[in-house]
Amino acid sequence: MGLVGKIRSVHRSILMKKDKMSYQREFYKKAILSYPPRYVTVAISSACSFRCVFCAYHSDDARSGASNVYGLHFRLSLDQFKKIVDMCYRGRVPRIHICATGEPFLHPDILEIVDYAIEVYGTTSIQTDFFRPIFEKNNYLAEIIKRQDYISYITTDILSGDPKVHERLKKGSCYEDVLSSMEYINKHSDIHFEVHYIITKHNYKDIDKLIDDLSRRRINCHISIVNLHPHGFNDFTSTFSLYTSKDVHITTALEKAKMLGRKRGIPVSIPLPADAGPGICGSFWTRFQTWPVKGIDRGRYGENVIVGGCNAVVIGKLKSLGYIFDYINIMDLWNNEHFVRIRENLLRGIYPDEACQSCQNYNQKNQRGLRT
Repeated sequence: MGLVGKIRSVHRSILMKKDKMSYQREFYKKAILSYPPRYVTVAISSACSFRCVFCAYHSDDARSGASNVYGLHFRLSLDQFKKIVDMCYRGRVPRIHICATGEPFLHPDILEIVDYAIEVYGTTSIQTDFFRPIFEKNNYLAEIIKRQDYISYITTDILSGDPKVHERLKKGSCYEDVLSSMEYINKHSDIHFEVHYIITKHNYKDIDKLIDDLSRRRINCHISIVNLHPHGFNDFTSTFSLYTSKDVHITTALEKAKMLGRKRGIPVSIPLPADAGPGICGSFWTRFQTWPVKGIDRGRYGENVIVGGCNAVVIGKLKSLGYIFDYINIMDLWNNEHFVRIRENLLRGIYPDEACQSCQNYNQKNQRGLRT
C-alpha cells in the first residue's frame, strides 16, 4: 500500500470510530441516522438441497403456508455482488456477511465471491450447511482452509446434540457430515465457527451432548442459542413451540448449557424467554440484508432490501425497504423514506406490521398501535 493508500486507510479508520460513537448515541433515539449500518448480509442465491422444517424459504410446510418468501428463485451475479460490496465499503459499513436463502456454496462463483469480499474488506464471514456432495466435488474444505487468514467466521445451524433430532429438523442435513467438516477445518486452521441453535420445546434436551461433541472434536466455536420466529407453518414453528418464562425446564437446560460450555471452553449465549425479551426492535438501527420477497419485481430479487427474516417479512406485509441499486450510496438507502418512517413509528411505540406481535422484540406494555 502506497502513501496515499495509507492516508486513506487511516482516514477511514477515524471516520469508522466516529460512526461507532454515533451509533451508541443515536440507537433507538433518532430516526435519521448519521452512521451507516453496522453490517450488511448479502444473499447470493436461492439454491438449496435441504428442506429444514423451520425454513420459510424451502420447507415442505412453507409451500402450502402463507410464506412470502417460499420458492423464490434468484442468483446474484458476480458483478452485482461486487457492486454491493463496493457500495458497502465506500459507505463505511464495517463488515459484510455472505449468505443465501439456501446453501451459498451451490453458487458457481462462490470462491470468486468470497475472494472479492476479502480483496475489498480484508476479511469476510460466510454461511454454510456443509452439504457433503458439493463440498467433496469442488474440494471446498481445502479452499476454505487456504483462506483461513481471511475468513473471520463461518456460521452454520445445528439443532440438537442428538443426530436424529437434528436430521429430523434439518431435513437433508447429516449431523456427522457437519461436525466432521468443522473438525477437519479446525485440524488444519483456527477458523472460528458461529453455531446457531434455534431453541424450542422440541429440541432443548440435548444441548449438553452437542457441547461435549464439539469439545471432543476440538472445534473452535461459539454457540448462539436464539429464539424462534413463530411462522406457524408446522408444529416446530408454531407459537406453542416458543420458549417462554413458563418453561422452567428449558430455562434450567439453558443455564446448564451455559455452565457446561464455560467448563468445556465453548462460549454459549442464551436468549431470554420470548415473553421477557428486550421489547425493542433494534434491527432498523443496526443492519439490513438483500433478500427476495414475493410481490416485488422478480428481476430484482437480489437487490431487494429487508432487515431480516422476521415475521413482518415472512408472514406480514413488509416486503421491501427499497432496491439497493436505486441508490448511489449507502446512507441514501439507510435514511430513505421506508427506514425513517419505521424508525419514527417505533420511537412512538408503533410497530411496522401486525405480525410483529408474535416477536420477542414486541413491547406489549408500550405498544400504541400498528401501522402497516
